[in-house]
Amino acid sequence: MTVTVEQVPPAELGIHRGAHVEASDGRVGQVDEFLVNPANFHITHLVLREGHLWGKQVVTISVSAIESIKDDCVYLKLSKAELLALPHVPVHH
Repeated sequence: MTVTVEQVPPAELGIHRGAHVEASDGRVGQVDEFLVNPANFHITHLVLREGHLWGKQVVTISVSAIESIKDDCVYLKLSKAELLALPHVPVHH
């Protein structure tokens, strides 16, 4: 049996790959990856892939757009329309 222990410092929040992401007006997908600042190892952006809004696109969302995190779900300050306006990159498999 494997036991995973998560160590999140007090007053910090943990975000997991696969966590659901909700725009201010509904679900937009799941967290696929994180972009991390190499100087301090803090997460700077969440990466969503293949969400139903974008098809085969990659959208990076700044952590400043996060309203809250609760019950393995990331709630954003942005609407779906605002997310569509963010820069995105085609996925190449």
